[in-house]
Amino acid sequence: MPIIRILIVDYSAPECYYFSVFLPYLFDGTDEVYMIRYREFLLTVCVLAAVTCGTGGNGPRVLKCSLILGDNSDWYRGAEKFKELVEELSGGRYAITLYPHAQLANGVQRTELEMVQSGVIDMSLESSILLSLIEPRMSVFSMPWMFRYYSQAHEVLDSALGRRMLEMLPQKELVGLAYGTNGFRQITNSRSPLREPGDLKALKIRVPDIRMYIDIFRLLGADPSSMSFGELFTALAQGTMDGQENPVSVIYSARLYEVQKYLTVWNYSYDPIILCMNRTLWESLSPEMQKLFLDCAGEAMSYERDLVVRGESALLDSLRARGMSVHTPGNETLAAFRALVEPIYDKYAGEIGVELLRDFRKTLNE
Repeated sequence: MPIIRILIVDYSAPECYYFSVFLPYLFDGTDEVYMIRYREFLLTVCVLAAVTCGTGGNGPRVLKCSLILGDNSDWYRGAEKFKELVEELSGGRYAITLYPHAQLANGVQRTELEMVQSGVIDMSLESSILLSLIEPRMSVFSMPWMFRYYSQAHEVLDSALGRRMLEMLPQKELVGLAYGTNGFRQITNSRSPLREPGDLKALKIRVPDIRMYIDIFRLLGADPSSMSFGELFTALAQGTMDGQENPVSVIYSARLYEVQKYLTVWNYSYDPIILCMNRTLWESLSPEMQKLFLDCAGEAMSYERDLVVRGESALLDSLRARGMSVHTPGNETLAAFRALVEPIYDKYAGEIGVELLRDFRKTLNE
């Protein structure tokens, strides 16, 4: 499929604008058909230029920012803070429209990510889990019981090691502006509390579409399978799945307490999120605007992290009030769970990188 990338420069503003035009049939057919389609193509370019190049002096440049969760989530509140900061500090030169529930991608996270990579969507909030589909080394964040508590995880995100991870994204057509947090992942189910590893036996657990999570839960004795998050609530309500795993903030904002009875708080996997921008868009920005976006992203994602950490205890109380039974395993039980999944580290060392995995473990043990 032929692709023409169009660069339009507005000399009234310090940025340039880009479009990807897909022309599957432009070069097919007779010369007469070609000329008709070619004239239509030129007309389209002229319209795009006319619409775009007036924005430098007459109105803000509007960017689309997508996220999979709804407007009652900490993800959304963090994105909203980013929107407010950019619109204020850019002096109205930029506006950001938020699209919760990945509306532009019909609620499908993988499609959302691909749309950001292609530039159809300008920005998105993405979990490191989803990003590991295009950059396997991102799986290092999710290794079972890698992190013990939030302050430890956030220290790593803000370190040279965290920046090193972000540097992997531009080759995937993304730029990571800042880390937020989805939180430590917990497990819910509709059958019984999980008081020992044997309680997971044969439970049908929805996990992200990541091979490592499938392997983790098979080692724990469960029957895991993956599906889009947008399909999860219905699957739990209909009994297609017995349970699922997600951070407390997601369990609450997605109203999973309506279809799940038991919550086990075991902090088995940490899940950062990254505010991503399409790489071509990023490269079209002036250095001044790049710094503005980085500063706004850093402040907004720090705000989002604080919301998650400070709100988790209150959310657990709210889940109890809505009928969920909350259980926290003791150290001995957690040790038994960890022992079962230790083979994951050897199995994925090659995929993640032995050196990278060693650097993470060394940093966490310092």
